[in-house]
This record gives sequence, C-alpha cells and structure tokens, in this order.
Amino acid sequence: MPQITLEFSKSLDHVDWRAVALDIHNACVDIAETKLSMCKTRLVRLEHTVIADGAPEQAMAHCEIRLLPGRTADQKSRLGDAALERLQGALSEQPGPLSISCEVLELDGETYRKVVRPA
Repeated sequence: MPQITLEFSKSLDHVDWRAVALDIHNACVDIAETKLSMCKTRLVRLEHTVIADGAPEQAMAHCEIRLLPGRTADQKSRLGDAALERLQGALSEQPGPLSISCEVLELDGETYRKVVRPA
C-alpha cells in the first residue's frame, strides 16, 4: 500500500514513466502519510485505446491510487490533485489531444492482504 497503476497510450512511450511514478510515490509519502517503501506502481502501456471520436492522434494517461482506509477525504483529494499535476507536468510537451485523469480509491481493509519477503 499504496497500490498505484499508471496506464498510458502507446504514443506516450517517450515519457519517463519511472520518474513520474517516483514523483507520485513522494506525493503519497507527503500527503497520505505512508512510507516510501510501501509504494508500488504498475506501469501499463495500452496497446489499443479508443478515445473520443477514435482519431489516432488521441492519447490518454490515467493514474489510480489505492490506499488502505484511514485517510481523510481531504488527503485523498489533495493526493489526486498532486498526481494529476505531476502527470500534466510530464505530458506538457505532448502535442495533440490528450486526456489525463486520476482517481484515489480505498482498498478494502478487511480483505486486502500483503506479504513482503525480505531479500
């Protein structure tokens, strides 16, 4: 926890998604009061997308952040804003139509399980 997924159109391959993920990890530490060692991001390159009218120049990026219960609505809102800001910064030079979104969700604390195996 946090469990983060960054999905992006294949036309956005030039973006340094690792750097974006690390920026979002830092936002999670600062805003959601979690430890950096707890942050995990899956980078998902979307091979096939249909956006708006389906024009091939359309691109998208979406961030989903899942947190264990205990964060306030304000923390979740600020975290979503921070992640969206980081995505916008990373994609500021992207030409053409672009859809950027973020959602902060709560994991089910009763059913979420995790094991960390030390090195």
